[in-house]
Amino acid sequence: MGALKELELMDLHVVRELTVRSLEKLVLIKMASLGVCNSLKTSPPLHILPSRRDENKWRSSLCRLTIHDCPSMMVSHPRRPCALISELSVRGVPTLPTMRMNQRRFKIESNESSVLHGRVLPFHILRGITTLQIENCPNLVSLSSKAFSQLIALVRLRIHNCPNLTMSNIMSEVSLEKRKEKSCSFFLPSLKSLSIRTCGITGRWLTQMLAHLLSLEELKLTECPQIKFLSISQPTETEGTSSLASAVMISAQDEHELKLPYNLQCSLKKLWIQMSLDMEFCGGSRGLTGFTSLTELVLDRCPKLVSLLVGETKDDGIMEVGLLPPSLEELWIHTFPENLQSFSPEGIRSLKRLILIHAPRLKSALLHSCTGLEELRITGCAQLAVLDSLQFLTSLRSLDIKMNPELSSEWDLKLQEQEQGGNQIQLLPPSLDKLVIMALTDSFQSHLLPCLPSITVLKIHRSPELTSLQLRCCTTLKELEIEECVSLASVEGFQFIRNLTSLKVSGSPGVASWSELVSHQQGASEIWSGLETLWISDASVLCMPFCKQLTSLRHLQFGYWGRKQGESVVSLTEEQEKALQLLTSLQELKFLRCPELSSLPANLHRLTSLKTLSIMHCKSITRLPDMGLPTSLRCLKLYNCSEELGIQCRIAATEKLTVMIDHQDVN
Repeated sequence: MGALKELELMDLHVVRELTVRSLEKLVLIKMASLGVCNSLKTSPPLHILPSRRDENKWRSSLCRLTIHDCPSMMVSHPRRPCALISELSVRGVPTLPTMRMNQRRFKIESNESSVLHGRVLPFHILRGITTLQIENCPNLVSLSSKAFSQLIALVRLRIHNCPNLTMSNIMSEVSLEKRKEKSCSFFLPSLKSLSIRTCGITGRWLTQMLAHLLSLEELKLTECPQIKFLSISQPTETEGTSSLASAVMISAQDEHELKLPYNLQCSLKKLWIQMSLDMEFCGGSRGLTGFTSLTELVLDRCPKLVSLLVGETKDDGIMEVGLLPPSLEELWIHTFPENLQSFSPEGIRSLKRLILIHAPRLKSALLHSCTGLEELRITGCAQLAVLDSLQFLTSLRSLDIKMNPELSSEWDLKLQEQEQGGNQIQLLPPSLDKLVIMALTDSFQSHLLPCLPSITVLKIHRSPELTSLQLRCCTTLKELEIEECVSLASVEGFQFIRNLTSLKVSGSPGVASWSELVSHQQGASEIWSGLETLWISDASVLCMPFCKQLTSLRHLQFGYWGRKQGESVVSLTEEQEKALQLLTSLQELKFLRCPELSSLPANLHRLTSLKTLSIMHCKSITRLPDMGLPTSLRCLKLYNCSEELGIQCRIAATEKLTVMIDHQDVN
């Protein structure tokens, strides 16, 4: 056994004790009775260091360690597991948190831990990690500032789903230490991205932390109920160590205020604030105008903040944007104030992407000043009737919009006038390349699509009243997507779309019948032979005559990818499996949301060009095909599938075949 380098043990319930030496890789999965695993030695221990040159100075015996579902294993005093290895995956061990480390990324989850410090995690040997994720720790109440200060290479920090993490203990610790030394002990010099979600962190503590993040570029706050006010610090305000030292003296009413420090005005590029219904902007007459590097702002479900920060809503219901920086390139607003009737983003000429969601009283959007706009998305605006000046947005390439009766009627009237020559002004700019539209009707589409002769991407979603689609004029179309158009029964002019490379259909049962009819029309063979991507929810489309024409198909997906799920694929018939073998150019095959599908195609191994196989949300599949997988396969992806299938896929992993389970590489 002295030459043994790799050992993988799985589902061996009789093993109670394991003694091994000098391994490079150890995998223990579902070892229900294993209680003792000893003599794991390295000399010297492997440290995770910032540079590859330093890493070469160290060598380790055990490089990769995986311990999954070993309920009897007791580790009362863990021997700094991360100090021994370069790759780590631990879960289902009673005395250890769930941990994963790979490629300078570290993730920890724990239902038990209340404090993260050096006795729980070996922070001193994590100095080289660039990403730290702390997730799903319901009992976590504080972090050790002394331990975190050792993460000198940390670039990304994510703290998610830690509802009791208030950081009050850190503040006490910091305040005491500041009496002895004048430097900040919670200092992450390399941090560029900070994401906090569903946490009890207070605004006052976050203010102090941000004051010492001199390189921060991204700040994302989601559902942090203890942060109720937002303001902007001015250069004359006291920040830094003095604030840290006096933080415990702050009154309770000030704990909820987050002051964006002045030092962020030149570094912050992205600011996201989400699911903060009661957060208000309470200071700084200039708003965010001083943040000269800010290019992306997301205000998601925080209407009070929108009202005070984005712009004041006047008595007539008109909002003019005046407190946002001119550097802004992307603005995303979800949930507007209820009294908002008109929106006019003046003064943001660099704006390239604008997303407006859920403005129930919005009646008009005036976008004439957004001359650089490239992408526009508007949805959830049931009363929107005026959307003027789009024809002057000569850079607009993508429009994603949910129609309503008022806007459809207004646009339809303008399009009819345009057809009759009474209105020479185009409704939409000729630069428009992509249209995503919801609630499309027969009458409106018959006038709209002829006005888009240069469009290459058309996506029609959730249009229950649409019965017919006329594509005769869309000769430049390359991508066609139809989702949840339950009444759609015919598509006219399909044979003229000779540049089509991608067809995606979900939740639209009538499409299967017209696709069969199109297959027999003159010129159809040329269309199908150019198709590279096909997504279908109805496997009946897969027949021999149809598949014979798909000579260029590279990507095929079965299942539902829309919001709703209809009748699921149960199995492929013998004829459909034979038809599948005709797809000799197929490189990627995906089964998505097929809960009743019990088995994969038996002759899957005959797809000799297949490189990627993805199985997602298919709980009924418990095994791989008996005849195996194609020798050409290089990537196997599973997500939310059965444990039985997961075990088989782990066994199938090789140097040539990468296996991903729930977004994690198990090789």
